[in-house]
Amino acid sequence: MKVSGILVGAGLGLRMGGDVKKPFIQINDKPVFLHTIDRFSQCSLISEIILIVGEPEINVVLDTWRDSLDAYNIKKIVPGGKRRQDSVFNGLCNVEADAEIVLIHDLVRPLVKKEHIEAVIYKTREHKAAILAAPMKATVKEVNDDLSIKRTIPRNKLWMAQTPQGFEKTLIMNVFRQFQHTGREFTDDAQMVEEAGHPVYIVPGSDENIKITTPDDIRIARALLK
Repeated sequence: MKVSGILVGAGLGLRMGGDVKKPFIQINDKPVFLHTIDRFSQCSLISEIILIVGEPEINVVLDTWRDSLDAYNIKKIVPGGKRRQDSVFNGLCNVEADAEIVLIHDLVRPLVKKEHIEAVIYKTREHKAAILAAPMKATVKEVNDDLSIKRTIPRNKLWMAQTPQGFEKTLIMNVFRQFQHTGREFTDDAQMVEEAGHPVYIVPGSDENIKITTPDDIRIARALLK
């Protein structure tokens, strides 16, 4: 079972503010993206890690962190596309030819646990498509246009999607090609697979697997990574 990991971090990071993009923000003397790579490198089931960043950042990454990338055996740094799904497709086109499973993970989720990465791999091997997710704990309200509450949605069947998201390589390549020229945008890779009619299974994860999006997330990550 050969597994390729695609770590996607080519977004603009507009919600964070400041001049430094989210993957390169320092947390405990180390950029976010290296924390994430470190978590994936601990998983012996993964045979390669592909890094996706914005094209203008590729040379910066190589010049600044080449030694760290060599230590983690990162051989492929791929430029991102206009949309997240374009970036992921660029990564898919660069996975090893004999890879059987592909894991897609947000580069700015540095707190993912090794056991959860492995659990997604095993569930993917069993069902061809699986994602890490956390159960919804808050009470969720659907509202009308005027912000009056329309209904309360039962939370026992609601899960918050996370990454990694794992797919059989042939399946995810076929699905991406199916939607490549439709102009449709998807919020995550699992949604695309769902739309194509393939079942996707949940692997229960942890609330700690946060995505670095706001300054508050940085403070939480600093505390958890100590």
